[in-house]
Amino acid sequence: MKIGLFIPCFMNELYPEASMATLRVLENLGLDVEYPFDQTCCGQPMANTGCAHEAGELAYRFLGIF
Repeated sequence: MKIGLFIPCFMNELYPEASMATLRVLENLGLDVEYPFDQTCCGQPMANTGCAHEAGELAYRFLGIF
């Protein structure tokens, strides 16, 4: 099974070892893991602060990538 791995920006910055551990677990389960290099912010920070318009644009882009 092929899956796309999304690593949120805060995980990449604060807990990169957890992100790498997630990758290892998925690969050890026999999954074909792809990390889309085009991934960017998913829009959650904007959504959490009330900037729905900005979040919507990023969310649609995120859906297109995954």
